[in-house]
Amino acid sequence: MALTERERQILKKIEQNPMISQNELAEWCGITRSGVAAHISNLMKKGCIQGKGYVLTPPRYVAVIGAINMDVYGIADNDVVGESSNVGSIVSTVGGIARNVSFNLGHLGVRNYLISVYGDDEDGEHVRSDSFANGIDITYCRQLPNASTSRYLSVVDADGKQIVALDDMKISESITPEFLEQREPVIVNAEAVVIDSSLPSQTLAWVCSKVSRPIFARVVSVNKAERLVPVLGNVDTLVLSEAESQLISGIAVHDERTAHTCMEALAKAGVKHALMFVQGLGLIYRGAEETVTVPLPKGDSHALQLENGAASGAMSALLWARMEGRNDVESARLAAAAASLSMRQVPAVFPDLDAHALLECVGLSVADDR
Repeated sequence: MALTERERQILKKIEQNPMISQNELAEWCGITRSGVAAHISNLMKKGCIQGKGYVLTPPRYVAVIGAINMDVYGIADNDVVGESSNVGSIVSTVGGIARNVSFNLGHLGVRNYLISVYGDDEDGEHVRSDSFANGIDITYCRQLPNASTSRYLSVVDADGKQIVALDDMKISESITPEFLEQREPVIVNAEAVVIDSSLPSQTLAWVCSKVSRPIFARVVSVNKAERLVPVLGNVDTLVLSEAESQLISGIAVHDERTAHTCMEALAKAGVKHALMFVQGLGLIYRGAEETVTVPLPKGDSHALQLENGAASGAMSALLWARMEGRNDVESARLAAAAASLSMRQVPAVFPDLDAHALLECVGLSVADDR
């Protein structure tokens, strides 16, 4: 029997997300739940579906909760002249901290579920196709009807130094405790959970109240950094920059000494491990037993060094190193290598990232790969 237009719409949505609820389908279609139930019944009678799909939970996985963005980069060809048009390149790519971490972990062999939202606009379709192309599991994401996908705009000079950035992430406010409650089993049973400060404060609190496994948190921008302050005692590993340090710890960082003071303040607040990017030094990692300073490996001196993906790369490597049982020194070196690789191209992730590439960057042989 032929399908109606509505049945084709619903079937396509189910194919995209076999775990979607009838309430979500009703909201997306703009009809009642009972109307959706009738269409589902018809699809079953027509042999198109056999019932609600369920995804088997793998033995070890990570839950990554946060933003998916369409990143837009404006890169000047020459010195930027204020209050005037400047010649350069404009590049769009799928990004966002949670998406980038999910990408990185997947390429390092760590199974993970990305938990986020995106719109039903053209950018949202880019998100979907990018996820399928890169093996990013968006089973627990939701495409919101009549919503715009989050966007991040960064303007950098000819050397890659950021001049200004703007984000339009209103859709992330939809990642509420109620949204996560529908996905609670996959969150609480994860080996580790990744969050970032772009999430609403009440959502951060919900995650920290539910999760007993290690929580890796990324500080995002000075405007949203303070959202993490009330839950620092629940954070296993915190990744931040010197620009965000004072808002998080009350300590302004401008050199290695003040960075260590900040680390001590974070430890008193309950943060077990911390990684900070400090201009001119590289990164400082306070691990379980040691505090290590590692300069960022130098790339091609003639190439741009874009910093947008560095912290997400470092956090991904730290999490992978933890799951591999690496010590503090190795973890810090691997984090620095991942950060450096992420800075070599306009997209905020290194497309050829894998465990062997990361190990080779820090001088570990394949035989050392565990």
